[in-house]
Amino acid sequence: MRTIRYAVLSLCLLLSSNAHALVAGGMVAIDRQWPATELGYLDLSFPTTITDEPGKDGYTYWAHQFWFKGGDGGYVGLQQRDGHNKALNFSIWKATGWTAEPGTQCAYFDHEGSGVQCWVDYAWRQRVTYDIRIVAEAPGRWAAYIDDTAAGTQRKVATIQVPAAWGGLTNRTNTFLEDYAQGSQERASCAAVPASSAVLHAPRAEQGSVSPTSSTATTYGICATIARAACTAEQDCIAAANVYGTLGSPQRLLNEQSSYCLDTLSGGARAGLWDCSANANQQIERDDGFRLLMRSRSKCLQADTDGRVQLADCGNGARQRWMPIPGSNELYNVGARKCLDPMSGAVRGAWLQTHACLANGYQRWRLKP
Repeated sequence: MRTIRYAVLSLCLLLSSNAHALVAGGMVAIDRQWPATELGYLDLSFPTTITDEPGKDGYTYWAHQFWFKGGDGGYVGLQQRDGHNKALNFSIWKATGWTAEPGTQCAYFDHEGSGVQCWVDYAWRQRVTYDIRIVAEAPGRWAAYIDDTAAGTQRKVATIQVPAAWGGLTNRTNTFLEDYAQGSQERASCAAVPASSAVLHAPRAEQGSVSPTSSTATTYGICATIARAACTAEQDCIAAANVYGTLGSPQRLLNEQSSYCLDTLSGGARAGLWDCSANANQQIERDDGFRLLMRSRSKCLQADTDGRVQLADCGNGARQRWMPIPGSNELYNVGARKCLDPMSGAVRGAWLQTHACLANGYQRWRLKP
């Protein structure tokens, strides 16, 4: 899979090398098939939530790749670059020109093919969903936008020009997680790749009216063993590197505000808070799909549509996926797009719910042996 680097960093990295290190490259790929269309799609939307950012020197790219029915293809996605620099990158091969919005830089590239690349500094944040969109605003003129769904703001990045004869987009897209550190920044080993995870929510086309017909997640590359990938029944997909799902042995989940533990109160289905103990109602395991399993792995913790959290038969739903957020110790529910939260001031016996992620003490959870 060819990848596009932004120009200045690429030049610097290619001038140096480290014989004792490796380029991790791509690790997770999410292949999505869409309904067939004769003329091609004229817009695509890729909601993206990063749940564990790699931090300084992350060199990580969450890229959404697309192709034109009568031409080449391109990428759009979020990047963690050198230092603490975060960005959105938008690139199309064999493009013929561009119009940059204020603050955006564009240039021709000729590494791993040729075309136009546009990038903008963008301080994305953990566990905020960003809707990344590409739109045909006129024949051969494709614009990229990013919407911050938490703040309710929208930013246009750039418009890239391609031959009008290329038409619309094909009925296949591919999203991937890549660590692109090269040269002197190469990793000593796959274990040295910074931990990262993201939820690549189900994309949409034609102004939200069309969904993919299938989404398939796989791990690949020389560092495939450190990667985790899963897609839910709703086609929300998880991509993670060095963030292992399994806990190794059952543990308890301690609420840091109250010092009570998650408990299925009196052996029922509803999840709440109670004094920490070694009883079976508090024993939690986690699998590679980031489900929280209880009752000897026969039931899973689920966020219902009414907000309550309770046990249910384990399945492939997004509301049974809980992503740990190391920066805040929150637990982010993929289906609800909210965080695990105690009700009633986190008193003893309080029920649990999902609530907007606030990074406060009530939403801080810690695993306890």
